[in-house]
Amino acid sequence: MLSQMLPMLAITFTVFILFFIFMGIGYMFQKKPLRGSCGGVAKLMGNEKCSYCGDDPNKCDSIIAEQQENALKAAELGKPAL
Repeated sequence: MLSQMLPMLAITFTVFILFFIFMGIGYMFQKKPLRGSCGGVAKLMGNEKCSYCGDDPNKCDSIIAEQQENALKAAELGKPAL
């Protein structure tokens, strides 16, 4: 029985590792943080307002753009970004 489970566990572990590697590569190229959606679990639980964007999807993008600008300014000054 154990000899039948080992290949399946190895395949599952390999798939998970590959997903983490691809997510890391995607993050390095896009430089966008992972974030929740405005219509996800919170809406199902009765919370009508999105805690990230306040039901305004453009707000999240503007906040990210502002953080990237601040990071570039800090890099120019030689200081770590906050």
